[in-house]
Parts: sequence; C-alpha cells; structure tokens
Amino acid sequence: MNRIDRLTAMLVHLQSKKVVKAEEMSERFEISLRTVYRDVKALMEAGVPIGSEAGKGYFIVDGY
Repeated sequence: MNRIDRLTAMLVHLQSKKVVKAEEMSERFEISLRTVYRDVKALMEAGVPIGSEAGKGYFIVDGY
C-alpha cells in the first residue's frame, strides 16, 4: 500500500472509532509505530484536526 492510500485509510479508520491506539494502526496497516506517528503528523499538517491523549490514542476532533 502506498503512502497516500495508507493516509486515506488511516483517516477513514480514525473516523470510524472514537479513539484509536497507535499500536492498533501499526498492526492493521503492517507498519512500524514510528511510521504511524509520522503519518498522523502528516494528516495533522494537511489540516485534519486529530487530537491525542497519552496512553489512550488518537481521535478526530468533534465536528470534522
């Protein structure tokens, strides 16, 4: 899966659940945790309002 497809899939996955752990995305997309962090950062830089809580995971801010 190329990066653009993965970023889109990650966005859809984040929209489908309240909170998603980085480990869950790592396993689902078969990528390292470091890649998950970089991809989430790329989504945020693209304007997607992603919030995070230490120990809980990532979530899309309400209203997006």
